Amino acid sequence: LMLQVLDMFKSIEEQTEKPKYPRINSWCGWDPLEEVWVGRHYPSDYWDSLKNKKKITDPLKRISDETEEDYQSLIKILKDFGVKKILRPEFLKNIKYGDDQPSHATNPRDHHFVYGNKLWRFEDKKFYDDLYNEYKNEGHAVYDPYTSTTDPKLIVSHNLNAPACVRFGDAILIDQLPYNQYKWFKHNFKDTKLFVSVFGGHSDGAFCPVKPNLIVTLWDYKLNFKDTIFKGWDFLFLENESFEKVNPIWGKMPQMLRKTNNRWYLQGEEDNNEFINFVDTYLNDWVGYCAESVFDVNMLVLDQHNVVVNSYNKKVFDMFKKHKIEPIICNLRHRFFWDGGLHCNTVDIRRRGKKQRYLNY
Repeated sequence: LMLQVLDMFKSIEEQTEKPKYPRINSWCGWDPLEEVWVGRHYPSDYWDSLKNKKKITDPLKRISDETEEDYQSLIKILKDFGVKKILRPEFLKNIKYGDDQPSHATNPRDHHFVYGNKLWRFEDKKFYDDLYNEYKNEGHAVYDPYTSTTDPKLIVSHNLNAPACVRFGDAILIDQLPYNQYKWFKHNFKDTKLFVSVFGGHSDGAFCPVKPNLIVTLWDYKLNFKDTIFKGWDFLFLENESFEKVNPIWGKMPQMLRKTNNRWYLQGEEDNNEFINFVDTYLNDWVGYCAESVFDVNMLVLDQHNVVVNSYNKKVFDMFKKHKIEPIICNLRHRFFWDGGLHCNTVDIRRRGKKQRYLNY
């Protein structure tokens, strides 16, 4: 009987055992993923207040519905993999276009950053308030300089380009932050080895460290760092892998890109000038510059053997086979509108790993 009681208490202890790693814990982009944010967009009824149904409302509703459908596909992949916690930004209920300044939370990676055991906030969109408050209330390390009386323009880190800061364990590779933000970053990450490149923002649409010793990139980093930090690493270059590789939309894509100055594209609306003018006038902050992005690079690594990709790419899949990596396809249909892929659409809050050295220095 005594042994049974001891076994019972042991079982309870195992069930309530604290995790080996803190809730906020992410030193790189390839340790096993356990907690993640997934982006969100307004529901389709947000657009019910618009009058031009066929030309403007219907395309915007399609973006809303299909963006969420694709997020649900991604969430299923994450759950099937075993991700323990999936959190999302929250919009106000029953809000309609015209009630507020239109915004979106599709690309949380752009201005939210996790390094080690701390979460850093670089934008003040209210959609993220509840997420930050949850971590604060639990006593986790959070940088959130925004208050109701704060002028964001006075915050040096406001709108800091988080994807330009790529984590490699005890080091971060930074690409072309404005000088005042670079000084701020250097001051706040004193215990971290910082390297600087000058390729022009090498955000996640152009550069992806998939695992130690493997990088998929648009630029020839190997020539720049071949004898230094990436010595011995395997590189896959995806040169000229942009729009012309995207079938069957390539035929009509250029005509719309000319109208949008290469900033965004929505399949089926190539001749809808009313819609193009509406987006460029009222939703200009939503779109980026998709002409510079190759979304086959914008991947979400689940661990060193499983990676979520947007579509089939023979070069990528062949390299993955060499490195014993399983690609999982999750097609984001409106990536050319949002200028954001799978990595942009997520923030890895917790990965099962620790601080290590991966680079040669």
